[in-house]
Amino acid sequence: MFTRKKPWRLLQRASAATATIALAAVVAACGSDGGSSTGSGASPAAGGATSGSSVDLSGVSLKIGYQTADFPALLKASGLFEDTPYKFQIPIIAGPANQLAALYGKQIDVGQTGENTAAFEAANAATPWAENAAPIQGFAVTWTPDAPYLSAVYATRSSGIRSLADLRGKKIGFNYGGNIYAEYVIALQKSGLGLKDVRGVQFPSNQAAANAFLAGSLDAVVTSYSLVKKLVDSKDAVEIADMASLGLIGGSGWIARTDVLKNPTKLAAIKDFYGRLRTFYEKWIPTHEAEYVKVLVDQVGQKPDVAQVNWENARHSTFYRIGDPKFLRIQQVTVDAAFEYGGLKTDVAPKLGFNYTTVLDSVTTGPAS
Repeated sequence: MFTRKKPWRLLQRASAATATIALAAVVAACGSDGGSSTGSGASPAAGGATSGSSVDLSGVSLKIGYQTADFPALLKASGLFEDTPYKFQIPIIAGPANQLAALYGKQIDVGQTGENTAAFEAANAATPWAENAAPIQGFAVTWTPDAPYLSAVYATRSSGIRSLADLRGKKIGFNYGGNIYAEYVIALQKSGLGLKDVRGVQFPSNQAAANAFLAGSLDAVVTSYSLVKKLVDSKDAVEIADMASLGLIGGSGWIARTDVLKNPTKLAAIKDFYGRLRTFYEKWIPTHEAEYVKVLVDQVGQKPDVAQVNWENARHSTFYRIGDPKFLRIQQVTVDAAFEYGGLKTDVAPKLGFNYTTVLDSVTTGPAS
């Protein structure tokens, strides 16, 4: 289930077949039946974005990949996506690497990864991407700056790890492609450790890494608190460093093929979807604790205490502005660290219009101040 190959070598082997299996496994069709559209935005009640022009979206169908099954179930419970003037599906594809494989294979239009994935992909490209010719671009980032339970580096108490420096020689689990990998490489950088100083074990998904940690196969893991809550609460595991202490945003990134973003009708539909999503994160989740927890317990099978933790985090969700200069500075620091560590092929500077785009900033964060 895991490999110790360099991440960029593993990614080169990510196949469309893997993504096809994941796509076939769970496809949540949450969209409307279509119908005619008299605008590219959602109704004001839904909080969607309006572009100010009339665009017929009745023939548009979006496939928006997500990594866990809670997302489509929660969107349906919110009622904010029932009247979309386009059709959409949310295939569940575990792990950022598989999301990318599905994206490149044109099996999805949009994928959910980490906020740094677009930067990682540019640095890992087999052939350097020319500016203004990136095949995929990051266009939105959700983050939880005030969340009480950030993803972190956790270690078993029996491992003797009490600080980042103690990771030397230890077996550490992580998954490649998103913010977990970013946290992993930054943790190594801050501890002064290199590739040969630890026994890194790469898993296909965050859940898989957490499961190995729970099973006692790892000394440490980079993962979400909710996935290892049992060990942490029993004090059999301890938190070593979290996203905030490592200087990372720790956001969930949304990435799309450039050809999708350049398609006027698909872009209009995406703007509508993310306008609604902003309302979902910023207004619906904070005011619907019971409904949120019930969905996670009844439909996703989470234990009530875990579902409660996830709501406590999710109620702080909001979008981070891609055009904020600080955003790109953080991505550059992360890429530099990953390259120095040996996990990226090249060191590349993220540039707007290159591997990130601000085309949705006005929808997800409002007009520039």
